[in-house]
Amino acid sequence: MNPIINGKPLSIYHILKFPESFNSQPDLTKYPSILALHGHGGNEHNLIDLAAYLPENLLWISGRGPVESSPGSYDWYTVSQFGRPDPDLLEQSLSKIEIFIQELITAYPIDPQKVFLMGFSQGTMISLSYLLTRPQSIAGVIAHPGQVRKASGNQVAATAPTMICPSPPILMTLARKAIQMPKPTSRSGVAFTSVCVRPDTLPNAPLMSCA
Repeated sequence: MNPIINGKPLSIYHILKFPESFNSQPDLTKYPSILALHGHGGNEHNLIDLAAYLPENLLWISGRGPVESSPGSYDWYTVSQFGRPDPDLLEQSLSKIEIFIQELITAYPIDPQKVFLMGFSQGTMISLSYLLTRPQSIAGVIAHPGQVRKASGNQVAATAPTMICPSPPILMTLARKAIQMPKPTSRSGVAFTSVCVRPDTLPNAPLMSCA
């Protein structure tokens, strides 16, 4: 991958890694892309190093949450109660990301049919919420430990994934040790969001949750 560079001045601050094959001269090449969304109190540098472990033809975008929780630490929405996002604030965050994705497609050589979200913790909740409410806008989700609860207030789209697993697909990783949230809450969230994971494949260990 090419070195990390600062992105253009769009509505969400971000950094990028272009593929090694990227040609800065105007051409017709459109790249599959990953938009990485960090967790609670993180920033745009938290996930972009994972680019080295994925195929090199990806255009990698790592965003910074618009809400500053402390110097150098950011969130995708204001956290008032851990694990229970305000539905209105969550929807505002999803709307901002929807606008940002359209800006990215206009600003960079991105294949609009191959935009994937990758999240960690709070970023996973945002990614899964986006998939449930706007499934036509993205190609899939890579979900590191995290969840979205039934009480999140998401207006689930009629075309959202179901247990028969139509696209967009979800790749969900599961943690072995619970933090922040009790086991029953974590499991109920996973049952709601792991719509393309057979229940009998889930391990018996507790799961990590998100803010």
